[in-house]
Amino acid sequence: MPKFTGTEGVTAEEHLESFYSYADNLDISEDDVWMRVFVQSLDGEARKWFRELTPRSIADIEALDDAFLKHWGDKKDLLYYHTEFGNLKWENGELLFDFNKRLNCMYSKIPAEVKPTTTFAKLTYVSAFDSDFCLLLRER
Repeated sequence: MPKFTGTEGVTAEEHLESFYSYADNLDISEDDVWMRVFVQSLDGEARKWFRELTPRSIADIEALDDAFLKHWGDKKDLLYYHTEFGNLKWENGELLFDFNKRLNCMYSKIPAEVKPTTTFAKLTYVSAFDSDFCLLLRER
């Protein structure tokens, strides 16, 4: 079963596509079973989001899909991507591996027509660190 956490490189749209393929193989035809199986595909922050929904607020699979995409789906405002990418900062104590993963995930979500050049992406990366480390990276 595909899993969606909301923090990995898989978009909400990609997860839905993977889940539909998975569920079709199981030959699920009842909405309530479909929804229960879908919820099992959510993990971490996505599962937490689902648990915080108002009880009985989702009537059918279409409503669940809509709520899921509204919350987790890609934003359509192209400026959003540049703003979020430019605002990424390394958090004190965060593993460099985790920061790189977060930055790459955000970069991969940027639509091709507004994706920053690799040079700009490298400058954004360097600027995400404190000033001392930033200067060291720029020298390299």
